[in-house]
Amino acid sequence: MSRLVVAALVLLLSIGGLLGAAAWNRGASSRIVLTERELPLPAWWAYRWDAGGDDRVLRLRLDWQPRADPQEARLWLPDVKLRELGFTTGVPAGAPEAAGFYGRSLPRMAWVAFEYDGPAWQRLVRELSMTPRAPSLERESRLVPIDAGRDPERLRQRYADAPVLVLPAVVGMRFESHPTRGPSVWAVVQRLALPDVSVPRGLRERLNAFRTDGPAPFSAEPVTPAAPRYEVVLRVGRLGAMWVEEIRDLAD
Repeated sequence: MSRLVVAALVLLLSIGGLLGAAAWNRGASSRIVLTERELPLPAWWAYRWDAGGDDRVLRLRLDWQPRADPQEARLWLPDVKLRELGFTTGVPAGAPEAAGFYGRSLPRMAWVAFEYDGPAWQRLVRELSMTPRAPSLERESRLVPIDAGRDPERLRQRYADAPVLVLPAVVGMRFESHPTRGPSVWAVVQRLALPDVSVPRGLRERLNAFRTDGPAPFSAEPVTPAAPRYEVVLRVGRLGAMWVEEIRDLAD
């Protein structure tokens, strides 16, 4: 599958996302409750920096853990899973031709299952806690990829009783020759096909309480406090388009 085909599929899914209110996308939708960690306010909207800011289209972008470490990636994307997604993995990482072979490997569209605040997140917490100068995880999203496939319904059924989102994403191969760890081949989720969630105008007022009168930051990074201030009831349609059903103030 060429990069052009992947781009075309992402475009088609994006069109489906724009039509997220349509009944054909909303049928058999799934529901999950996330927090500000996973759906932070965009920096440009979190600050009152112009008079027309409230009239802008507000979108929250879903944040998740990349699981980009080779060993972590191998836990949930082993060779058998990569072959199912259409990748060729027959060249050993230590082979002379491995760098060129995997460097030419094209990305694939896949359906990825993201688990919220579950065993995969706890594993990441334990591993990071044992590293020197472990970073604080208070502001980090607790959505972690745990599975992938070509059939979204099979994934939804597999995790029907778990707090899991099944979303379309682009998966790509990586190759690295580390001076101490040696050569490694693994795959990562490069990006979501539909990462943005539009907030209906009727729900934006509930987010106004979390804005500030301070100056707008120069960074475009989302504003995420140490402790989440709100939670979002999120719906996901059959095509992976997401929409906000409710926003709750955690202080209430």
